Amino acid sequence: MASLTKKKSDKPSLLYTAGESFLHRANPLTSLCLLLWMLSAAIVLPTEGTATLTLAAIAVALVTGVGKKALKRLLITMVPIGIALTVVHGLLIDRQDFAALGPVQISASGLDYGLRVFMRVACMLMATLLFVTTTHPADMLKALDQRGVPAGIGYLIASPLLLIEPFTERARGIRDAQRVRGLNLTGSWKARAAALPVLLVPLITLALSDLDHRASVLSGRAFRAKPHRTVINAPPDSTLQIWVRRLLLLLAVLQLGLPLLWRL
Repeated sequence: MASLTKKKSDKPSLLYTAGESFLHRANPLTSLCLLLWMLSAAIVLPTEGTATLTLAAIAVALVTGVGKKALKRLLITMVPIGIALTVVHGLLIDRQDFAALGPVQISASGLDYGLRVFMRVACMLMATLLFVTTTHPADMLKALDQRGVPAGIGYLIASPLLLIEPFTERARGIRDAQRVRGLNLTGSWKARAAALPVLLVPLITLALSDLDHRASVLSGRAFRAKPHRTVINAPPDSTLQIWVRRLLLLLAVLQLGLPLLWRL
């Protein structure tokens, strides 16, 4: 098991954290179905439900050893969103229930709506973070190939996650190179805004060049020559996980469909 952990940790991935938890050992398709179920639940559940589901996802992240990384990104993303929702829906949008709170007018219904949106986004983000920190993109690609998913679709699903790390390293290299050349990235916001094109243009140019290179390599290897590919070292799977995936997908469809039928 130690060798398996070492092998997975050697694969480059920005968000994935190697481990031996039940989510790390689960087939990537099972984790994907769990993500889809949580996303569908976040859409239909009330604020109390999304808050409970978010707390449950945080607890699972802590148990599986990815809590620190997931919580850090959750806070970095959700704190600005929470502030923006409070200001826009609680203070700026004109509503009928404005009440004085010190020197400002605040809307209780606006805050309630903002909290609902906040918890829905937090639930979706936490579910996604739980998935990407416990499932390596390369294993996801192998699992899709193992199940006979066309190579093009599998690559389309997994390639964004596989490309995050190379593009992040490339962006850091461009930033360091521009700093050596005297670019000021620590001054005022105006100086940083003026430096943004200097960082983005080389990154976009290299990304487009890399895209053409990857397409040529895949074409040279006859990527789509056959409808299905042979998988080496496929992720382990079991009958139990297959039935769990079916149940999760069924629940996801029912969660989205039943409220719509109820309204008809």
